[in-house]
Amino acid sequence: MSVDAGQSIAGKPAPIGRWCWLFVLCSVALLMTACAATSNVVTDEEIVTNQKPMATYTSLLLRDFELKRELYDDGDERMGEREQLFERIPARLTEQIQRYVKARRVYETVSRTTELTPKTLILQGKFIRVGRFRITIEAVLLDGGTGQEVAYFRQTLWDVLDTSEAVGILGREVANFLDRIQYK
Repeated sequence: MSVDAGQSIAGKPAPIGRWCWLFVLCSVALLMTACAATSNVVTDEEIVTNQKPMATYTSLLLRDFELKRELYDDGDERMGEREQLFERIPARLTEQIQRYVKARRVYETVSRTTELTPKTLILQGKFIRVGRFRITIEAVLLDGGTGQEVAYFRQTLWDVLDTSEAVGILGREVANFLDRIQYK
């Protein structure tokens, strides 16, 4: 009695085809979740030059990041909807940073208008590149008492398709940096 590879002993088709499809579907699902977990944010540089511990600062003053028009201007003289969107990006980034930093409760006060004291950090920065698929920012932290730079970082966000989503990601990454340097 011989058995064909495509037939079971009872004469019915073997369910091998079903198992292959199930294996293929599970493999594709695993590959898709692995790709989604990769990060598109690269910290290019991170330097803390402060002599005293960063945890001694109790308040954070946020200033809007500088965004020069030539980084996003397409050369048209009239102001289009795209350019108006880009003009609002610095204020939206500051709002996102403020929201994320307040949620972590690292500083007693986080605002745009706090008074400068020796226990105040000032966050200010600028957009270096705002391109179709990449946004790069530079930021510095200044001591509120002396005005000296105490920390610097530069980050690049890759694979930018939606600018509004990118602003939220950058805000979270800046807040992560502020959280990381508390122990330096």
